[in-house]
Amino acid sequence: MMKVFRSPLGLFAGLTLLAATTAANSQEAHTVRFGVDAYTTGSQIFVAEDMGYFDDEGIDAQITTFATGVEAIDALLVGRADMAVGLDFPIVSRIQGGKLTVLAGIFHSTPGFHKLVVSNDIKEPSDLVGKTLGIATGTAEHLITIKYLEENGISPDDVEIVGFTSLMEIVASLRAGRIDASFVWADGTERSIQGGNHYVLVDDSEAKLRGSAYIAAATPFVEANPEAAVAVLRALDSASRYISENPDEAAAIISKNTRAPVDTVRDLLNYNEFGLALTDYEREGFAVVAEFVSQTRDAPVTFETGVDPSFLKQAAPDKVKLDD
Repeated sequence: MMKVFRSPLGLFAGLTLLAATTAANSQEAHTVRFGVDAYTTGSQIFVAEDMGYFDDEGIDAQITTFATGVEAIDALLVGRADMAVGLDFPIVSRIQGGKLTVLAGIFHSTPGFHKLVVSNDIKEPSDLVGKTLGIATGTAEHLITIKYLEENGISPDDVEIVGFTSLMEIVASLRAGRIDASFVWADGTERSIQGGNHYVLVDDSEAKLRGSAYIAAATPFVEANPEAAVAVLRALDSASRYISENPDEAAAIISKNTRAPVDTVRDLLNYNEFGLALTDYEREGFAVVAEFVSQTRDAPVTFETGVDPSFLKQAAPDKVKLDD
């Protein structure tokens, strides 16, 4: 009979490996349900998942794509998501009541993303008086439309405003002649002007708004899982750097997740400056939107009551620069 001798060193190594494996298995990943829109608002989330940044931080990301950022933010309110990315207007208009907590600014919007497509008989802003304008209700595009009218001395009462829930509804209504003008974006711009009956009058720079997007969370989720919130921000910080340094590769990742043409995605990335931040830039832009929202709210909405910088201070302290 063969005798097998086990060395104490080998036994110790085996026990050490077993202990390490057991410890690793005991540290289960935090499951975080993310809501994003079907365009580039969720870019950092898609990249963090694809590049393994969430895995590195112990986050099991479950991503749901919605038609608009508004729907993604609303998913937080009804318990269908834990975190979501949205532009300032839909977030600020829903933050009252304490159900949402803003964790960080996630990118700045540069002018030009939204284009005002009008029928050929509209030659200048004053021609919009008496016309029918389409808006994506509750989105940043909604605010851009109102601010553009105000900048040109046109009261919203001087036009007929029709609300829609998606870009494709707006495009279809433009092409069918049910509305005369609307700010559109992404591939909706080209689709809107096909046929020669419409053209781009101006872009959203004429609204003179400072736009940002934010990562927000359901308040009960971050209160119960503060370490997960910090880990998510670290992963998104890594994703932001990747997008800035590798825009072509990032566009391919985002296109794969949104099913938008990669060339379209690559172009849209040019309208966003990706990077986590909470600075006076975000605070001042937030205040402009809050002032508009407060016109229809009983209680004012403020940066201080809606934003909690403590999570970003832990994840990336250098990204928080707020003057007292």
